[in-house]
Amino acid sequence: MPIRPTIAALGLTALAAALAAAPFRDARAQLEPGHPHPPGPSPEATATSQAEPDLAPPASTETGVEWELAGEAVYVTPPIHGGATPFGAGFGARIGISLSGFYVGLTLVDFLGSKDVDVSYRALLYGVELGYGFRVAAFGGAFWVMRPRLGVGDAAVYYTDPSLLADVVTSASGSSSASDTLTVNNVYLQPGLTFQLASSAHFVAIDGSMLVLPGIVYGGADATTWISYGAQVQLGFHF
Repeated sequence: MPIRPTIAALGLTALAAALAAAPFRDARAQLEPGHPHPPGPSPEATATSQAEPDLAPPASTETGVEWELAGEAVYVTPPIHGGATPFGAGFGARIGISLSGFYVGLTLVDFLGSKDVDVSYRALLYGVELGYGFRVAAFGGAFWVMRPRLGVGDAAVYYTDPSLLADVVTSASGSSSASDTLTVNNVYLQPGLTFQLASSAHFVAIDGSMLVLPGIVYGGADATTWISYGAQVQLGFHF
């Protein structure tokens, strides 16, 4: 009779030891060769998580308000074929503001003109420019700007002939002085197209345009319309 409780106690002790050792046996089996390991993150998932910052959209090339300041080297063809021109090569500057692509600016160009024997011709243009720029990303943070524009202003055409002296009398003092230069002022229109490559602070641009002086009366001739074609190179800053 006393043997039965001892056998039962031994059986319960063996069962408890087996249940306690089961977790350790399973962990050791997972570390043995040939036993599949629990799945980890795949290389594709790791690569995707590492590449997520690169999937952010590039910074927009559009800006709110931008100022532009540039120097210009210009050439404009003669308005009269075969005749002396008041245009030719010229140099100038422009300043303007761009608001979400819309551009408004001021421009000034002084032309060297030409000379025929003792008679010389030159011109000065000053006016306003209106346009709209289309931006496209280029490289290294730079961007392209294509800007159709229209210039409107005053063209001062100077005619200098030493043999024709015009007396200018000052009524206040009664004195007189001699001038051999006559000036003709006329409105001008200048449609054009500008291609600009800009970085964070600088830009370079080329421009093609048509210069129109409607109804100009020059040199005693009847009113006529001058049409010339121009090209220019610009270097400047934007901020």
